[in-house]
Amino acid sequence: MSKGRHTAVLVGASVVLVFGGTTAMAGVVAAEPPTTPVASSTVAVRSDVPARANRSNADRQARLALARKIASQRHASHVAKLKADALQSAAHKAHQIAVRNAAARKSAARKATSARRTAARKAAAARASRSAIRSVAPSGGSNRRLGQAMAADRGWTGDQWTCLNNLWQKESGWSTQSGSPGGAYGIAQALPGSKMASAGPDWRNDAATQIRWGFGYISGRYGNPCGAWRHWQSHQWY
Repeated sequence: MSKGRHTAVLVGASVVLVFGGTTAMAGVVAAEPPTTPVASSTVAVRSDVPARANRSNADRQARLALARKIASQRHASHVAKLKADALQSAAHKAHQIAVRNAAARKSAARKATSARRTAARKAAAARASRSAIRSVAPSGGSNRRLGQAMAADRGWTGDQWTCLNNLWQKESGWSTQSGSPGGAYGIAQALPGSKMASAGPDWRNDAATQIRWGFGYISGRYGNPCGAWRHWQSHQWY
């Protein structure tokens, strides 16, 4: 090959290479996506992030507000229940107090009525006793006069002496020898008569010994002659 022809071949190849390279590069460039639209999408995504964050924060605030509202409602319901329970308890206590007060008033009324009736019975018994005391006239005799003097030494005068005289007048007629089928003996009708030995060995015939024993018996069992006389009026013995 001549030098001139060789040079032409090289120039042609260079042109082909240049144009071929340009064509390949153009193909590469055409195959690549445009750079400008990618940049715009990235900007759009980035600009949407604050909006999503705002919506998330708003949702969170709404949920918190709802939770606070529910808690407040529950608290209000609990407070209302406590108040209702307190009112119910107070009403129950007031009812119990009213019932107790009514029962106390009723009991007091019953006691007052019972006390009045008891006082009336006692007054009637006292009137009957005074009437009965006057119903038996004192009897005569030395034993009775001795008994009256000994009773006065014990302070048994007035109604007490009248009761004593009525009692022993009914029991023995003031006789030291009075006896009964049941074994009672003497002025005071000791049963058995031997009980009077505690007042003296001459208990069978001595009026003072029998009277002294009778005083001790009446005082120990009935307190005084009128107590013994009231018992005798009800039972015919003392």
